[in-house]
Amino acid sequence: MPVTLENAGTVQGLQVQRALLTNDRGLELGVLSFGGTLQYLSVPQGSERVQLALGFDAPSDYAIREGSLGATVGRFANRIAHGRCRLDDRELDLPRNEGGRHHLHGGGVLGFSHKHWTIEIDSAANAAHLRLLSPDGDAGYPGTCRIGCTYSLDDADVVRIDIEATCDAPTPINIANHAYWNLAGEGAINHHELKLWSDRYVEVDAEGIPSGRILPVSGTAFDFQTIRPLDHAGPPNLDHCFVVSGEGLRPVALLRDPASKRSLEVWADQPGVQVYAGLMLDVPGRGGSHYGARSGFCLETERFPDAPNHPEFPDAILRPGEIYRHRMEWRFSYSG
Repeated sequence: MPVTLENAGTVQGLQVQRALLTNDRGLELGVLSFGGTLQYLSVPQGSERVQLALGFDAPSDYAIREGSLGATVGRFANRIAHGRCRLDDRELDLPRNEGGRHHLHGGGVLGFSHKHWTIEIDSAANAAHLRLLSPDGDAGYPGTCRIGCTYSLDDADVVRIDIEATCDAPTPINIANHAYWNLAGEGAINHHELKLWSDRYVEVDAEGIPSGRILPVSGTAFDFQTIRPLDHAGPPNLDHCFVVSGEGLRPVALLRDPASKRSLEVWADQPGVQVYAGLMLDVPGRGGSHYGARSGFCLETERFPDAPNHPEFPDAILRPGEIYRHRMEWRFSYSG
């Protein structure tokens, strides 16, 4: 099926476009130029369609509703403690958009999730190419940063996202996709099952700020090395970064819904994955629905939270002449 591009509405007086990607097995996804956002991802079920990713009806909803649903977040996804970090010979002072205390997802409404990206379609590759220019000083970050983000879909029900960035000055970088998954299409994700290719996690305090310690998961509530139901496993406040075993493009997580027999495997080339059970969700959803706590589940492949303040963590500074790369794959399957 060809990739198509259509006008989807306006945000802040500017036109938003939506790229529509489909494959021979009926999987469909829509990508918005506002926020580089995955607006929907659906699969056929009889004569109907089931939405597997949480989203909103109109592009304008993404500008005013919280949650970063499906958005491309940056320059730095996750948290930077107190909005401050040392970068070479200077100290950065970034917007503290999380409760007035910490910097989260590049500054929320100041970050990539609320920018107008350009978008082009590529029928030969069944892909949509998005680009963004983030100027020097954007949300407090130094350097002019050029970002590319490509969504592609193949006939094996694999969605690939390739992100690249360059900058003309040193800058913290950690760009992630913030999709919320519900493989049942509705309700809570309590009966979903989770496996992680991880034997360690990043210890954080009650505000999600790392202590600097990397702890083993064995014998703790954070041990998902063997697949387990979410309603019987894990800490009640699951919003933690897990260290992904291995290097290169590799398996990160398996999310499975036994009732619908649908599964999602996440593959990526990043050192960590932020696992978030959607505990703070409380927004109107698609089609008049309401997304409450645990309506969706995030598997955000990324670098470690607050990495610029922890030299012991994998480096998260992009320097002139370097190229930041992040590849992730969402591999969907059905065992019915």
